[in-house]
Amino acid sequence: MLPANEYTHGLYPYPARLLRHIPRFLLATDAIVDGVDLVFDPFVGSGTVLLEAQLRGIASIGVEQNPVAALVSRVKVRAEEVGDAETRLDEVLAAAKRCRRPTIPSTALGRWYAPQALSALGRLLTVISEAADLSAADREVAMLCLVLTARRVATTDPRIPVPVRTQRNAAATASDVWEAWGAEATAMVAKLERLPRRRPPAHVWTGDARDLDMWPSPEEARTTLLLSSPPYGAAQKYVRSTSLEAGWLGHAPTGRTVHIEHGNIGREHLSAKDATLTTADVWSPSLRGLLEGIGRKDARRAAIYLTYFVDMQAAFTNARTTGVKRIALVTGTNSVVGSTLHTSQHLAEIVQCLGYQRTLSVRDPIRGRTLLTARRNGTPSPAEHIDVFEVNPDA
Repeated sequence: MLPANEYTHGLYPYPARLLRHIPRFLLATDAIVDGVDLVFDPFVGSGTVLLEAQLRGIASIGVEQNPVAALVSRVKVRAEEVGDAETRLDEVLAAAKRCRRPTIPSTALGRWYAPQALSALGRLLTVISEAADLSAADREVAMLCLVLTARRVATTDPRIPVPVRTQRNAAATASDVWEAWGAEATAMVAKLERLPRRRPPAHVWTGDARDLDMWPSPEEARTTLLLSSPPYGAAQKYVRSTSLEAGWLGHAPTGRTVHIEHGNIGREHLSAKDATLTTADVWSPSLRGLLEGIGRKDARRAAIYLTYFVDMQAAFTNARTTGVKRIALVTGTNSVVGSTLHTSQHLAEIVQCLGYQRTLSVRDPIRGRTLLTARRNGTPSPAEHIDVFEVNPDA
C-alpha cells in the first residue's frame, strides 16, 4: 500500500482524485512509455498524473478548467527550492499580523466565517497580493496556504465535499487563523521537501481541453502520451466543492460558481448553446440509443450526458488533429436514472472513431478512494477501467 501523503499527493483534499498507483503502473510499463518524451493530461485535476510523470523522469503538461485545481497542480509539481517558500510564508504571517486592511474578494465569504477569522484571512490576502518581493511561484504557494487555512477555519462540515454551514468555528478568532496558517505552512513545506531535487519540468495551463491551442504542437505530439482520468459526466461538484477557495482566489466575487461550471466538461448548468444539441451530434449509435432511453425517463439528465460526450468528442479530436502518439484513459461507470452508462466503452468508441486502436483494456477495483458524495440519479463507479490506444497509421 502506498503511503497516504507520499510526496505532494496529499497536498490538497481534491474530490475524486485519481488513485496514483494507476498512472505509476502505466508509466512504469515500457510498452506504454516507449518512444514517449512528453506526458499530457488535458483533464489534470489536482495534478496526480503530472507528479507521477515527474517521478518517472518524463516532462509533462496539464490543462485544467477549474482555477483552484490548476493552482493545486502547479504547486504540487513546483520546480523552485523549498527553502525560500518556508521563509516567505513566515514573512507573510508576520506582515498579516501588522496589517489593518483586509481584502475580502467575495461578498459571499462573510457567511462562512466568524468576523475575526474573516478579517484575519483578508489581511493575509492583502499581504500576499501586495508583497513585491514574492516570486510568482512563492505567491502561488502562499495562495494555496491561504485557501487551505480558510478551509480549516470555515464554519463548514469537513465531512461533506460541498460547503454546508455548521456551528464549527463559529467563534473563531484571528489567533485561530494564525495558528491554522502556521500548521498548514509547516505541512505544505514538509510535503514539498519530499519531492526529488532533480525532476523534469511540468507545466499547468488553466484552460479548456476543447481548445486546440492548449494541446502539444504536432511536432511534440508525435512523442506524446495522453494519460488522463476524464471528469465524470455530471461532475459539477468538482467546482462546487472548491467554491470557497474560488472566492478567496477572486474567481467567484458573488459566491456563485456557475460561470466556472459553464466552462467545465461534465457540467450540469447547461447553456443555451448546449440546449441545441441532439443525439444526432453523438458519433456512436449505441450511445445515441442509450441517451434516447435516458431522455424518455429524465430529459435533463440525458441533456447533461449528451453535452458531456459531445464535449469529449471535441477534446479528443484535438488529439487526432495534433497527432498524439498514444492515449491512456482511466474511467469509471455511472448509473443514470436506472441505466448503466459505461463511460469507458463510449469514450473508447470516440477515440476509435478518430483512428486509434485499443491495445490494452483492464479493470481495477477501487478499495479506497476520495469520492464525491452520492448524487441523485448517478453515483461514482466502484472500479476504474484502464484503456490504452495507439494511433493507427493506416487510419
